[in-house]
Amino acid sequence: MRKSIASGVLIGMAAYLFLRAEKPWGALLFGFALCFVCLFELDLFTGKIGWFGAKDLPYLKILLGNAIGVVIVCLLLRWNMGVQEEAAALVAGKVALPWYLALINGAFCGVLMFLAVYSWSKGLRAGCFLCVTVFIMCGFEHSIADLAYMAYANVWTWNLAWILVGNWVGAVACRLLMMDNAPFFSLLQTKK
Repeated sequence: MRKSIASGVLIGMAAYLFLRAEKPWGALLFGFALCFVCLFELDLFTGKIGWFGAKDLPYLKILLGNAIGVVIVCLLLRWNMGVQEEAAALVAGKVALPWYLALINGAFCGVLMFLAVYSWSKGLRAGCFLCVTVFIMCGFEHSIADLAYMAYANVWTWNLAWILVGNWVGAVACRLLMMDNAPFFSLLQTKK
């Protein structure tokens, strides 16, 4: 649980950075959190969920730990001047999303998160910054970061559940399509 909470703390800090930084610096620097998650082998839900069905991991425990870490940071930092207002403006857009766009935007973020963490494991460290910057600049939805923005604003939406499912579906789909011996492609191969 400690590794999950630590990941949540880092994402909460990165969300704070995003709210405070001038554009595009927040998007460019948000990836610091994922770099340290990977470096210290911490447990981030969006970094692990792509392995659902392939690895036996405590996904709900990871999610709970991430939420605890995020909420701790947000409760401490939300009182800084302007943070609640910035977060509320950002969250208003997430509240207004139709459920299917929350799901789709979550799925594309899931793809990018799987690619980011997998690229780190293969030695491409820049993948963390690149993929995180891309998902932020595209407006894709990251469930743990969105939880942080909602905690900073103290505004909640059921769209967070759709975003979370989207992160899951996108990450798993990416793994199934991209990995060697992926089940999807083995079904398409003809036997000789």
